[in-house]
Amino acid sequence: MNIKTFIALMCMFVPGAVLAASMTVVTPKALSGPLTNPGMGIASFHQGYGEQHTEADYPNPGIEYERFYWSELEPVEGQFNYALVDEAFKFAAMHTPAMNVGLRFMALDGPESGSKIPDWLIKKVKGVWTADGKTFAPNLDDPIFLQYSQRLLNAFGKRYDGNENLAYLDIGMVGSWGEWHNSNFPSLEPLDKRYTPAQLEQYVRMHFVSFPKTPKIMLIAGGDNLSSAVKQGAGWRADCLGDWRNFSATWNLMEDDYPQRLEAAEAAYSGFNDAWKRAPVSFEICGYMPEWKTEQHYTLAEVQRTFDWAIAQHASTINLKSRAVPKEYRGIVDRALIRLGYRFRLVSLSHDSTVVKGGILALNSQWANDGIAPIYLKYDVTWRVVNESNKVITQGRTGDDIRTWLPGVRPTTYHLPIPAKVVNGQYYIEVAMLDSTGKSRINLANEGKRSDSWYRISKLNIE
Repeated sequence: MNIKTFIALMCMFVPGAVLAASMTVVTPKALSGPLTNPGMGIASFHQGYGEQHTEADYPNPGIEYERFYWSELEPVEGQFNYALVDEAFKFAAMHTPAMNVGLRFMALDGPESGSKIPDWLIKKVKGVWTADGKTFAPNLDDPIFLQYSQRLLNAFGKRYDGNENLAYLDIGMVGSWGEWHNSNFPSLEPLDKRYTPAQLEQYVRMHFVSFPKTPKIMLIAGGDNLSSAVKQGAGWRADCLGDWRNFSATWNLMEDDYPQRLEAAEAAYSGFNDAWKRAPVSFEICGYMPEWKTEQHYTLAEVQRTFDWAIAQHASTINLKSRAVPKEYRGIVDRALIRLGYRFRLVSLSHDSTVVKGGILALNSQWANDGIAPIYLKYDVTWRVVNESNKVITQGRTGDDIRTWLPGVRPTTYHLPIPAKVVNGQYYIEVAMLDSTGKSRINLANEGKRSDSWYRISKLNIE
């Protein structure tokens, strides 16, 4: 007679009896250091610009961030250079662990850099040439330019929207480097003077139209269009994180620009400060961290203040531009990485110590997100039972949507069927977060990770 049959009989013949099968409760040991995971943490910038780094001088990145000019993407009208973007995904996939990708599309660089829209398009649209005739700046309100911009984004959205390794699309196309300003063009009227928010809103909308499934972010220089983009579901980003005296000894972005822009965005849209709950917040540092030491002479307190501010904004990624982190600053960066983005940890698991063949294994677990933001792409919490030879005898993906797992602790239960035909004995319970191909992608803040990236959590008897 098995234990469950015995308990059932006792409850029938002993009125008021409260009996329970033996339970196993495990509390997996937590990890304390930084974790590398897809779509979060430190960014690799344009495949590291060819620089080779070890983890000793640059944190292991979780995202490959790349920007592409229109002239590269469509050099011949109607012929799209998908290979350029495919290479970014290939590079990210080859990394250990595999990274996600962030993308931005651009139509302008600087006055000295030459035109960044293709020659065939220059012939069709209105715009302004620099005095030396080197660079063409298109009119953003030109109907033909708008039409072709939408067509470009549609083409790349058709190919990449919903790609499970596309962490986010950066809303670009407007201004120098797609950064919603043209301040590096002294001969041009500033964007916010030349165009109305309604005119520029067309570029926000075309990104949503072309990439409806992909998370999106918007630069805080976008003014009214920033709050509009966030209201539609985008997150936000800021360039030049850590500017304390990069441009002036009496004015800096950290104190005299960012707070005012964010306050204005919240005033325009009351949900702005909660944008991080549904879409990423991302930063790119000012200059390079080696320059912070040799040129800006930032103190440890200033560097600490920089990363503390990013953490306070619920940031998921910080682009350090693939330059070595000075040893003096590395501890600050690593401590920030422990909190940056999401950080999933299995707090506890309870289950029946013994389950009968053909029965149901109830897995009652508690999960913590010890980070400061949720994950924004879908991965499936998956449980399995394996034998001594690591052969899987049963496996199931839960219905949990980990994109809703904000910082904090949450309980969840999953019922895993046990096959009727299985050998009596001891088995192991393992867990992982899988992508659509069945690959374990998320590093948990727990010990117990095995060579196939699953985590062995507990033991189970089947009889």
